[in-house]
Amino acid sequence: MNSAAPGDAVAALMPFLTARQFNADTLNGFVAVCDRLRGELDLSARLDVAERLRIAPPTADVVRLSSVLFHLTGDLYHYQHILHYLHLGGDSVPPQLMHYVYWGMARQLFMGMAAPEKADSFLVCDLFRFYEALIDGIAGRWGIVPARRAPRPGPIRRAVVVTNQFLGTRHQPSRDAFDFAHRLQAECGVETAILNANLMPLRVEGLFVPPFLGEVEARYEGAATVEMYGRHVRMASFTGRAFDAAKLRAIVACVDDLDPDVLIAFGGSNVAADLVARADARPVVCLPTTSGPTTSLAHLVLGYGDGDPTAALPPLYRAPFAARFRPFNFGFFLPPTAAAPGDFGLGDVPFVFAVVGTRLDQEVDGAFLALLEEVLDRCPGAVIAFAGEVAGLPGRLAASRHAARLRSLGHVDDIRAFHARCGAVLNPPRQGGGGSAAIAIGDGVPVVTLAAGDVAAVVGPDLRVADRGAYVERAAALFADGGLRARLGALARRRFADTVDRRHSVARLLALCEEARAMPSGGRDLSPASQGSQP
Repeated sequence: MNSAAPGDAVAALMPFLTARQFNADTLNGFVAVCDRLRGELDLSARLDVAERLRIAPPTADVVRLSSVLFHLTGDLYHYQHILHYLHLGGDSVPPQLMHYVYWGMARQLFMGMAAPEKADSFLVCDLFRFYEALIDGIAGRWGIVPARRAPRPGPIRRAVVVTNQFLGTRHQPSRDAFDFAHRLQAECGVETAILNANLMPLRVEGLFVPPFLGEVEARYEGAATVEMYGRHVRMASFTGRAFDAAKLRAIVACVDDLDPDVLIAFGGSNVAADLVARADARPVVCLPTTSGPTTSLAHLVLGYGDGDPTAALPPLYRAPFAARFRPFNFGFFLPPTAAAPGDFGLGDVPFVFAVVGTRLDQEVDGAFLALLEEVLDRCPGAVIAFAGEVAGLPGRLAASRHAARLRSLGHVDDIRAFHARCGAVLNPPRQGGGGSAAIAIGDGVPVVTLAAGDVAAVVGPDLRVADRGAYVERAAALFADGGLRARLGALARRRFADTVDRRHSVARLLALCEEARAMPSGGRDLSPASQGSQP
């Protein structure tokens, strides 16, 4: 990298950092410049750029500048600067901006963009406390404090699953929210509805870079009975794009109308459920949809897979998480399939590796592509097929020295028929992907994964590998050795049947909901002092 590069990078950023007006095209151009610089400059040059802009800031817009500096460097100092600025702003900072910034940061952490040096404490200290301030700000400044409801006698008869997003059958978390609700109804006799709050950001509220906007399905607005795989569940949806007091009041009123014995917060950062929990209005149980620590104010926060995600937290911040944690396995189910293997345009290639996901444009980065090229070097004649909607990935695949053996298929409707065509699944280094891995092991397809993230939690220790070298060796061995494929495929099926199959999870979920319901009023004090040094 030549010595002029940092100066050129600052010059490229300056028009966007100093602009007074933005529209969608301007914001997209801003993000494109940041992405290009992150890709073209090495870390030392990016740190140089960030230091120049930090010392001589060209704008007083702290959110804009510091989010760009994080995007270039991964240094959580810049996110801490934003949080301190917003905290100090007090009531002058609107809850809409706090909410928008919170989700922007959470998304970048989920995508693995943070450098590791501050990561251990940032999520469970800085960002968690900011989220608490967001919930308290909504309650205090907008006057949204759900009323306490006296529990009905007897067992739980009515539950509401509160989700931040419901997009239909092509969206794994939506399938899971529906499945839990239906199973509680069909297997446990609990009248269950889904409340589709749509409380991820749905419009831009500030110049946080890169912006994060959730998807919303307008067709679900209002009350309806939704169908999935021949099963039916009632659902109430709020699809308005504004994050404001009116929408939250309507959601809280809907909770009161449904009058559940327990709220199940489907996933963390569940503002609607956490307003109820913070007011101690009804028992709330959080069902995390990803591994690791969960941002939630629920009375109980369940596990996702094997182990206790709170065990490795810094002792200074562990207590409020550990006190509310309960062991649980999220579990998955196998969707219907046509059973017969499809061709998927792959022809007569002798061996297919699969890479599956909904964020492959981000997850299949240069480092992972280089790893896949090493795998193909060891596996003559094999191809790697990518299943999932993408935009930029095909162009990157075309630039690879193995371009002819890297096939982007787009969205695949019948993923299990696709599995029948594949010899193994290769998992990118990522936080998500647990649902696709669960379906693969349920179908007896070995998964190659490093020992971190949701996929590692789902597939268990037998299918994890220690490092990049072991990853290539495992993939090459699965290609070359049919006996190994059969043995690991059998282990995968057993793992699904014994542990991952959701039939093991629903009765346990209901028991934990009963535990939360039995907790004394006010039992959800999150302060470390109140929790002492509980294990």
